[in-house]
Amino acid sequence: MGAKEETQQKRWATILMDCPWDIQQRGGNYGADRHYPLMSLDEIRAMPIPDLLEENAMVWMWVTNATVEHGYEILRHWGLTPRSLFTWAKQKMGLGNYLRNATEHIILATRGKAPIRFKSQMTWGIYPVQKHSHKPEEIHKLIERCSHPDYLELFARRKYHGWSVWGNEVESDIDIPGYPVPNSPSTRTKKSN
Repeated sequence: MGAKEETQQKRWATILMDCPWDIQQRGGNYGADRHYPLMSLDEIRAMPIPDLLEENAMVWMWVTNATVEHGYEILRHWGLTPRSLFTWAKQKMGLGNYLRNATEHIILATRGKAPIRFKSQMTWGIYPVQKHSHKPEEIHKLIERCSHPDYLELFARRKYHGWSVWGNEVESDIDIPGYPVPNSPSTRTKKSN
């Protein structure tokens, strides 16, 4: 075994990500900045997502109505092809300057062939709203039906069986160079020394 094989980073066939967009509502009682650190579009765009993906892979990116356009642009920047939009319809009125948002979306994008496993998935679902930014539990099962393993969730808030996770609200399974989080393997090693 050569050194190249030992240092090569694992790659995933499926990534789910819920970016902490820095263009959302700020301040007040409801701003995202009251709940977690935000990232600029340039910081998100610079993430090494292509280095984390297998040759044939899918990325599922959460976006709000205000970030849909940015999501498409960033996915294309990473060399992915947007394929479809899944909409989470909420049964609760949300925030908004023009219309009151009661939806969030996931853009499904692919790299390479990335065949879909289940071809009867509809493009919308109605799920209950929970605390700030808590996404529906059903989404992981939906993605598992449609996408191939291995699974990685970025900006995760909870651990799901069979998924690797990375984020500042969970004990992260991986490190992403240039993007340290408090609960990553490298920071846990440093703390214990």
